[in-house]
Amino acid sequence: MSSPEEKSRIGLFGGSFDPIHNGHLSIASSAVKQFSLDRVIFIPAAHSPLKADAPSSSDKERTDMIRLAIGPYSKFELSTIEIKRGGVSYSIETVDKIARENPKSILFWIIGGDQARQLDRWRRIEELARKVEFICLERDEETRVPPAVAELTTVHSLKLDRIHISSTEIRERAKEGVIPKYFLPETVFQYIKSRNLYRNDQRVT
Repeated sequence: MSSPEEKSRIGLFGGSFDPIHNGHLSIASSAVKQFSLDRVIFIPAAHSPLKADAPSSSDKERTDMIRLAIGPYSKFELSTIEIKRGGVSYSIETVDKIARENPKSILFWIIGGDQARQLDRWRRIEELARKVEFICLERDEETRVPPAVAELTTVHSLKLDRIHISSTEIRERAKEGVIPKYFLPETVFQYIKSRNLYRNDQRVT
């Protein structure tokens, strides 16, 4: 942990988390180690502005699954700031509030390569880029941050073996009646199974 004289280093990890999976936990754990983060805050979106579809599971189900998944990790936290705010979730509004609550902290926004390529489409990106540094998950292809954004902020590369897991794939398999157990923390798998999330006639793989 940081001493009182040092600035706390906080990672912000936003997304739908529908559902949260082992890939998310691996990304957050690696970010803590590689960038000496004091904590990572998982921030489920009410509705992501660059996604056409709303989450499949309810706000409560998504937050329940995040709480279960991050329970064993002392540096992981959950914030429902965007769900409580409702409507479309804009990162700048979230960062403004977290920055006010943590005035002596350095904020890092954790993103994937697909998000990095769209940073110039984020609301008030110039202002956001002055308030956070970005931690970007490396992919097989070179991540291309829009030049106008790259000039405004620091973009760090998160080195991590490629993660062949996605929430979309989990939901698609569930629609076919399968819960991909090996993609999920055991507690999240049991939660999905017990509540028949995503589809009612599921079987375990």
